[in-house]
Amino acid sequence: MTLEFGEPASIVVPTVVTDRLILRYWRPADIDPYAAMNADEETMRYLNGPFDRAGTERLVTHLAGMWVLFGYGMWAVEDKATGEFLGRAGLYYADGWPGVEVAVSIRRDRWRQGLGTEAIRTALDYGFAALGEDELVTVTDQGNIGANGIARKLGMSFRKIATVGPWRDNNIYAITRGTWAARTS
Repeated sequence: MTLEFGEPASIVVPTVVTDRLILRYWRPADIDPYAAMNADEETMRYLNGPFDRAGTERLVTHLAGMWVLFGYGMWAVEDKATGEFLGRAGLYYADGWPGVEVAVSIRRDRWRQGLGTEAIRTALDYGFAALGEDELVTVTDQGNIGANGIARKLGMSFRKIATVGPWRDNNIYAITRGTWAARTS
């Protein structure tokens, strides 16, 4: 039996640098700090509860795989000054989702520093400029004051409370390309 191998496949995941953050592709070294974050009950209170390292590995491979399938996904978020892993942010879509979603989850000890807003702003820029999306959404638990505040601060409009799907009983906020362009020009 003779085997022939084609050219290896590759994906392009842009690294985006903001004032305080580096949004980049996932590394094996991200798994342990992300697993610690996902095991924290307070961090995961509005994200379907904590889960273990094996669940974190499955989630990271899912998030990384979105770059292959869709050309976008979730970045690992790194502190630009220290190199520390801070969480994840980017764009997400699954079958039946209410639209391409911008989402973020930052380590609890770094909450209330504007890092989530900075990361979501970057995801909105990327979604509109690089992907050409006409509208982006975010799905937030009704009780998550921080996530709801980020959506409003960035000019996203409350659309509705979802009645179906895994986001049932969550707020759905949306913003159009035109509204974002007017806010950022």
